[in-house]
Amino acid sequence: MDNKAYQLRARFLQEAEEKGATAKMLIAAVQLPTGAVEVITNTALIPSKIEYYNTAYDEEFRLKTNPNVRIVGFMFV
Repeated sequence: MDNKAYQLRARFLQEAEEKGATAKMLIAAVQLPTGAVEVITNTALIPSKIEYYNTAYDEEFRLKTNPNVRIVGFMFV
């Protein structure tokens, strides 16, 4: 298991609980299979995006349908 990725997801879940309801923005850095990192900015429907990340990604923040896609960073603003 990738301990760093596991800790990142645990921190995401903790911050989502603490800040998700009041956050104005959720920014996620997603590493694609090519190695490129895509930055996604969400400014609306943040609770539903949190739920998506929670269900679509595994405990190591890898996309369940394509484990070569993974979240490598995030920020609640």
